[in-house]
Amino acid sequence: MSRLLSPALTGAIKYEFQMAARRKVVWLAVLPLLAIGLLFQILSPASADLHTAAARVGAWSLTMNLLVVVGLGVALADRFAGTTRRGLHELLLATPSSLAARMLGSLAGSLAAALAPVAVTMVVVGVVLTFTSGDVTTLGWAVIAFCTVTVPSALLLTTFAATLGLVLPMAVVRVIAVGTWFWATLFSTSIVPIPTVTGTLLSPLGDYVAGGWLHTPTLWAGEGAFAAPAPSSSSSSTAAVNLLLVVGMSAVLFTASCALARRRL
Repeated sequence: MSRLLSPALTGAIKYEFQMAARRKVVWLAVLPLLAIGLLFQILSPASADLHTAAARVGAWSLTMNLLVVVGLGVALADRFAGTTRRGLHELLLATPSSLAARMLGSLAGSLAAALAPVAVTMVVVGVVLTFTSGDVTTLGWAVIAFCTVTVPSALLLTTFAATLGLVLPMAVVRVIAVGTWFWATLFSTSIVPIPTVTGTLLSPLGDYVAGGWLHTPTLWAGEGAFAAPAPSSSSSSTAAVNLLLVVGMSAVLFTASCALARRRL
């Protein structure tokens, strides 16, 4: 990794990974939700109706997204604010790294640590389903599901929460992060009569990606009021559009966070 990234960025990622792994709030926010997600998916009768390896691990990834990712936003909302804290910033100025590199390292390292138990869970699920189904491709699909469904969703919510953390109190940010996540992934217009991006290409749930690439039955895809192709048309291209939009929104938020951080200094 050090050959592809600058030494300063690599060092920031490693440091933030270690610091996040030692924070109790990360595990208190992630592990209980992960346990609930495991229980929910194991007991779900719909899981038994899925007959392909890709669809089964896709269903697992959607459950992990819906329940676990919100814990990441709560736990990591202070990541960008910490890089501009008085005293620490002056110390970091003595290092050969830019503010953007420090913030990117903080985001990547802490997110990697918080997602580690989710990654382990998906690998274990892939191994177990491989033995029970006899399909040797299951583990590979589990890794693909984690990388294309879970990671982009976690990246967007964490970046969103951390950006808000630069301008609002942490308690307020965490409440907004939770509300925004469920507004964008759970509150379908068929359930609540409010404008929402749930079921559209802008939703970070990963519904279109899981449906288009893993052939998993979608939850809300196609039920949005706009930019919501019907699930029957969830092709690979539609999944790619959804993935690119989620990653693109993360990039825009990160750029905005860098600008806000510079104004705080």
